[in-house]
Amino acid sequence: MGIFEQYFIDPIRYNTGYNIVNTAAYAVLFVAAVFLAYKGLKKLGIAIDRKFIFAISPYIAMGGILRAVEDLWEASGATQSLLDTFLAPFILVDATGAARNLLLISPLIYITIFFIAAATLALALLLQRTTKTEYHKIWFAIGALLNVLLLLQLRVSDVFALGAVLTISAAWFFLIWIARQKNIFGLRDKVLSVENSLLLGAHMFDATTTFVALQFYPYFEQHVVAGFFISVLGPAGIFVLKLPVIAGVLYYLDKEMHEKSEAEKRNFLKIAVLILGLGPGLRNWLRIVMGV
Repeated sequence: MGIFEQYFIDPIRYNTGYNIVNTAAYAVLFVAAVFLAYKGLKKLGIAIDRKFIFAISPYIAMGGILRAVEDLWEASGATQSLLDTFLAPFILVDATGAARNLLLISPLIYITIFFIAAATLALALLLQRTTKTEYHKIWFAIGALLNVLLLLQLRVSDVFALGAVLTISAAWFFLIWIARQKNIFGLRDKVLSVENSLLLGAHMFDATTTFVALQFYPYFEQHVVAGFFISVLGPAGIFVLKLPVIAGVLYYLDKEMHEKSEAEKRNFLKIAVLILGLGPGLRNWLRIVMGV
């Protein structure tokens, strides 16, 4: 129990970020969860195609939005009101006295979002039978509505943060688009398909939120590998890390799973890549925009 508390509980209690042990453990659990989720979807006969990706996108975004809502609740002390509810076993009071809902922070928030997505998917499949409306439209609509309700709880307190992230992210998307259009170094043929370009852009958005948070605000990087690059190269080190790593992962997926029979597996792994970029990026952006 001492080791578990040291490497898994204390980083949450004292808000010290990740360490080598919990990073490795969470990575293994994430890979296992991706594998099991894929197997489950195949048993249900759900195709991992563009319709599925469209439908699941609100739930990927929901992870970041819901995490930002928890940040605001924590800053305002609102989570204290949850102590007397059925969520009480998941409330942890950290070293500052703030109550943190473990279901809404990493890594348990991934489980929370999974159950929300699974429950709404089941509802969408049921409604598909009774309304004759394709499940992906219903599933997307439910997720989008939930996100709107969550976003209505947030606030905009820092216009500079809002504009800085949008401007730098737009510049990255423009550079990626130029590299694709001009096929610089043959990147369009090797890695910059339309879907890969969007995925790479999502991760550069995530990197941008980290850069802005560290360059202009008193935040710190919680992840071990990213923290090392930033300690050596400064806040811009996150770009040096993200760009080649994500491009390399996408190149590998396309190269090793190019057969048509592997398309669904490749698509699902790319969804996993998107989850690791869009969710954290949205949370970071919304947090600094709210000033919490």
